Amino acid sequence: MGELAHRVVGQAEPLPARRPGNIGTSSRTEFPDLLGDLVRRGQLSYTRTSFAEGSTVYRGQHPDESIYLVLTGRVKTIVHSRSGKMCLLRIYGAGEVVGELALLDGARTETAVAMDPVDMLRFSAEALFRALDGRVLHRHLIQHLAGRLAEQQTSISHLVTDDSEHRLGVTLLDLAHRLGRAGPTGVTIHDRITQEELAHIVGTTRSRVGYFLRRFEEAGAVEFRTGRVLRVRPAALRFYLDARADAG
Repeated sequence: MGELAHRVVGQAEPLPARRPGNIGTSSRTEFPDLLGDLVRRGQLSYTRTSFAEGSTVYRGQHPDESIYLVLTGRVKTIVHSRSGKMCLLRIYGAGEVVGELALLDGARTETAVAMDPVDMLRFSAEALFRALDGRVLHRHLIQHLAGRLAEQQTSISHLVTDDSEHRLGVTLLDLAHRLGRAGPTGVTIHDRITQEELAHIVGTTRSRVGYFLRRFEEAGAVEFRTGRVLRVRPAALRFYLDARADAG
């Protein structure tokens, strides 16, 4: 699977801190922070793994009763249609949890792929359930899973009711919230996310993504160069999307 290293670590890991100053539309639960606390206290066993860029973390339909906490790098989850067309479901950054379906029955529908060299902590479902021995811990897990379910329902709603320009705008707001860093001129996304990757998320073509990005830039809502988004101004982008929806 392209795994560079696979070792059990007995000491506390340098866990990623939540990025300050993020602005956006997605909610984020305390579950990743809870995992970090359990690791620091030595109450949750884990394996540290590393993956090369482009390698597979896990495959859809393959049993894998583990969840992953991203330490560094980015991971994307994808699915393919029967015709082979790819849909990019989500991009995960440092401090986010990947592969929660393993907590249900171990079966996954999506494949996870490293977008960069990635370091992760892997937890078995069995070890996690042993650690979740209190009502508060179970509540955090339920809140986290419910948050992911709400995200999926929102994505389905946008897919059914919104055009591709609006879906791209919502996607940029989400990425700015989770992967960006707020500054005086907007939220900067330091990670490279290509127009092709945005097209796979939105469900349109790369050329249409480029066209919409130019419209967003003319409205002062985004900045992009050399095929990637550099900066998002959430208030301006929301205003543009609302104005377009009202006009439509």
